[in-house]
Amino acid sequence: MDACLLCRAREVVQLIDFGMQPICNRFPATPDAEEALFPMRLGQCGACGVVQAIAPPPAAELKPRVDWITYNEPEGHLDRLAVAIAGLPGLTKDSSICGITFKDDSLLRRLHDEHGFAHTWRLDFQKDLGIAERGVGVETIQDRLTGAATEKIAQAHGKADVVIARHIWEHTSDPAGFVDALKNLMTPHGYLVIEIPDCERALAGCDYSTVWEEHSLYFTDAAFRLGISRCGLSLEYLECFPYALENSLVAIARINSGAAPARDSEEILEAEKRRGQGFAGGLAGQREKLANYFARFQKERGRIAILGAGHLACTFVNLLGLKQYIDFVADDNPHKLGLCMPGSRLPILGSGALLERGVKLCLLSVNAESEEKVIQKNRPFVEAGGSFQSIFPASKHGLRV
Repeated sequence: MDACLLCRAREVVQLIDFGMQPICNRFPATPDAEEALFPMRLGQCGACGVVQAIAPPPAAELKPRVDWITYNEPEGHLDRLAVAIAGLPGLTKDSSICGITFKDDSLLRRLHDEHGFAHTWRLDFQKDLGIAERGVGVETIQDRLTGAATEKIAQAHGKADVVIARHIWEHTSDPAGFVDALKNLMTPHGYLVIEIPDCERALAGCDYSTVWEEHSLYFTDAAFRLGISRCGLSLEYLECFPYALENSLVAIARINSGAAPARDSEEILEAEKRRGQGFAGGLAGQREKLANYFARFQKERGRIAILGAGHLACTFVNLLGLKQYIDFVADDNPHKLGLCMPGSRLPILGSGALLERGVKLCLLSVNAESEEKVIQKNRPFVEAGGSFQSIFPASKHGLRV
């Protein structure tokens, strides 16, 4: 068996083999352009229950080949999180607060501007990690953030009373080693803030758009708590911030050098395993159900397109085998127009093509908070008889299959 990325137990059982898949941030220029493919497999650890990628692509392959790729994380909860951090015991307005990536900037601004923390700073990718390339993301940062690197950073900048790492832990190839590296940046009684996406709803609901080659770990609340403990941390605060599609889990922890790592009860571990097995077992049925629905829609109503040329749409089409039912992908990002979707090679056209090409069903792959805005922007399409349905089961506009 493979070793667990998190707890290192050799108890990872394969759940799903999705076969050879593309990197979602590499958009072919033409339908016949060469494309690199990599095996995509998901497994689950029998010791800690974490669903995880088996032998994910290396960071060098995940690095975008262009500098215009961007990803947005949910921020509606950051005011509340800033209040929680500001109220942590032992902190003063002179405390040092460090962010790891650009994803931490907006929280650092809140702590500085609204809560009066004067010493907020973030790692400099070039000076601190030797990253000179433009357009790199957390895939490269997590790879370069070693213990040796953070020891040098701490010598140069001093140690921080709070270290913030939002939406990077789920990308790490060595999550325990990553946390150990962050500990080098912390004062002995400092705090580590880790935020990750909560995958429990997606796993339970068989939402396969949640699978992404850039994510090595798919945490639930229970797996997150256990992971924090197994990395030698003591949990001081944990909150699940609800969102329409994918909640955000935030832990605030301190270094715990004495206590033994926690273990899940057999009941919790078995529940985690059942959820993972259910996710794997639901794939064939989901593929068949969607294929039947789209084939019938095409025959009775007309053309189908999908809006949003991001990794969620890419995964939805590729992993569920839906290429033959989709005419094109609509997206008004000027960088993407005229390119093709990875894997499926579907053309990327402007949203005006929904009307021009007589599309009758447009699948939404945008954030749930943006769905109403997108629908209103495309009222002429709706008035012409078109309809919008979301690829996400949790959306109120979810596919009515």
